[in-house]
Amino acid sequence: MVLNPDRYECPEHHADLTGLVEEALEDQGPPVAFRRPPLGRRAPADGPFKVIVTCPGTGSAAPHPLTCSGTQTP
Repeated sequence: MVLNPDRYECPEHHADLTGLVEEALEDQGPPVAFRRPPLGRRAPADGPFKVIVTCPGTGSAAPHPLTCSGTQTP
């Protein structure tokens, strides 16, 4: 999958959240109206998206939710 932007970072902790965004999109899968792919993980739908991921924080900073948005193409 190709994301735009191609990197997601917590502006407060400068932690790379790209992997968490990709996982959240894979978990969402395509809308119900689309046919499921055979076996394995569901293919993400293309187009705009918005997901909430948890920034792990750094040092003494606590984890916190962060909303990430952009577009994707499979």
